[in-house]
Amino acid sequence: MSRQLAFATATTATGFGPILFAGRPTEAVRVAAELGYEGVEVHVKTPQEYAQSGVDAALREHGVRLAAVASGRIFSDDGYSLSDPDPERRAEAARRLNDLIDVAGEHGAVLIIGLLRGVGLVDGDADRTVDLLADTLVTCADHAAGRSVHIVLEAINRYETKLLQTAAETVSVVELVGRDNVGVLLDTFHMNIEEVSPAEAIRATGAHLRHFHVADSNRWAPGSGHIDFGQILEALDDVGYRGWISAEILPLPDEQAAARAAVAHLSDLDAHRRP
Repeated sequence: MSRQLAFATATTATGFGPILFAGRPTEAVRVAAELGYEGVEVHVKTPQEYAQSGVDAALREHGVRLAAVASGRIFSDDGYSLSDPDPERRAEAARRLNDLIDVAGEHGAVLIIGLLRGVGLVDGDADRTVDLLADTLVTCADHAAGRSVHIVLEAINRYETKLLQTAAETVSVVELVGRDNVGVLLDTFHMNIEEVSPAEAIRATGAHLRHFHVADSNRWAPGSGHIDFGQILEALDDVGYRGWISAEILPLPDEQAAARAAVAHLSDLDAHRRP
């Protein structure tokens, strides 16, 4: 079957490792087109930064789509989160997220919430932290609905956050929010750490799955570690997933080689799975 493949880039240099062509997003778009990707996923902090990046012109020139907008730099650069106990800081996080939702809406892109949800528990209380996150997400989801944008909440491993590490925990928050345009993002790198079976976690997530990241066990391109991506693709097919499969991978051994390896491995697996 045909897959919608993308890889993650960023409008500026970033301390976040698994990004290709960070600070060179127009080059990322060109390479994506040359290697047969249909889209790119862009880490960006503000609409102004996106507008000045030249990405839109590159997308038009090369016939590539904006698959997703990632919001993590609002947290990593400026420290705002959607579960902050300070209502003013929480409101500012939501305001900045809504600005990125507007960017996503102009392109039919998904809006990703990773570390922006927060990485710690408020006073050690998981329930209170989740309630704060869910309340803020409701407001942002309603803003996104007016722009036909889907928000996806990512399950992230225990070494990066104390909040929502497994698929099941993330599904529970999506169900608490109760908005049709809020779903789950699963990432094979994180699932390899947190899930008994990544494939079964995909199946259990089912229709809540709205975006998907691939990286091998070492966070290199698929095919570089021990994750069985044949089983992953089979599970995605079992739940009828038709969204983006985006490589969020380390630029190793170099960016071009990483991008080429990811699309080659996934395409080869699909070719061998066809009857």
